[in-house]
Amino acid sequence: MTTIRLTLLAYVSLGGTLAATGRSLAAVPFCLFALLICGELLLRAIPGVPAGHRAGVPAETGVPAARLGLAAMAGLVTLPLVALALHATGVPVRVTPLAAGIAATVSLAAAGAVLRELLRHRRADVPTQRGPHLPAAAAAVGTGTAVAVAVPVVLAIAIGGVAARIYTDSPKPEQPGYLSVALNGWAAGISKPVTVPRRGLVVPVRVTSAGLDPVTVSLRVRISGHLVGARPVTLDADTARSFTIRVPALPSDGCLRPVRISVGATSAGFYARGTGKGRAAC
Repeated sequence: MTTIRLTLLAYVSLGGTLAATGRSLAAVPFCLFALLICGELLLRAIPGVPAGHRAGVPAETGVPAARLGLAAMAGLVTLPLVALALHATGVPVRVTPLAAGIAATVSLAAAGAVLRELLRHRRADVPTQRGPHLPAAAAAVGTGTAVAVAVPVVLAIAIGGVAARIYTDSPKPEQPGYLSVALNGWAAGISKPVTVPRRGLVVPVRVTSAGLDPVTVSLRVRISGHLVGARPVTLDADTARSFTIRVPALPSDGCLRPVRISVGATSAGFYARGTGKGRAAC
C-alpha cells in the first residue's frame, strides 16, 4: 500500500479512536491499528530499513515476516514516547492530546517516507556500470533491521530519562490545607438513631487541622438545620484535638432529627430522637 494511503488510513483509525472514547472494546482495535500503521511509516522513513523488495535483493533478505513485528514494536513504542513528551511539556495525558501527538508522529513519518521514496527513485534512474552485489545488499538489510530496533529503544531511554529528570526537578505545588471533624470515642460507633435523654447528650468529636497555620474556628451544632450551640476552638498547625459538644434534649414526639456538627465547611453527624413515644406528624 502506498504511503499516502497508509497515512490517510492512520488518520481514520485515530478518528475512530476519538469517536469511541469511553468504549474500550471499540477504541482499542482502532488505536492498535493506528499504532501499527505509525510503526510501518516509521520503518519506511528510517534510512537503511528496507522499504520493500528491490531489484537484485532476494525476497528472503527483506525479512518480511519480521517486518510486521518491527512495525508493531515501533508503533507501540510511539505511544509512551508521546505520553512522556506531553508530560514534559505540561500537557495533560488524555485521549485527545495523545491522538494529536500520534497524528503528528504519523505526519512526520509519512513526510520522511515520501522523501526517502523520492530519493530512491532518483537513484534508480541513474544507470550503473556494475551488477548488484547480493552480499552487500543483504548486509545493508541487516544494518537497517538493527537500526529499526535500536532507534526506538534509544529514543525511549533518552526521552524517558529526560522526562523523569524534568519531573523530579520541577516545582511541586503545595497541597491545600484543610480542617476536618469526625465523631470520636463512643460516638464513632453510632450506626442507628440515638435517643437523647432529658438532660441532653454529650458527644465527643475529633477536629483535625492539616497544612494550615494555627487557627481559631467555631465548632457548631445544628439540629434540623437550626443552630443550637457553638464554641470557639483553637488548633495548632498539623494537629488533631478532641472536644465534646452537648446536644440538648429533643421534643418527645418520636421524630428523627438530623444532628450536624460542623467546623468550617466540613461536618459530621447522626440522627437522634427524644425520649418520648409520641407519634406526632414528622
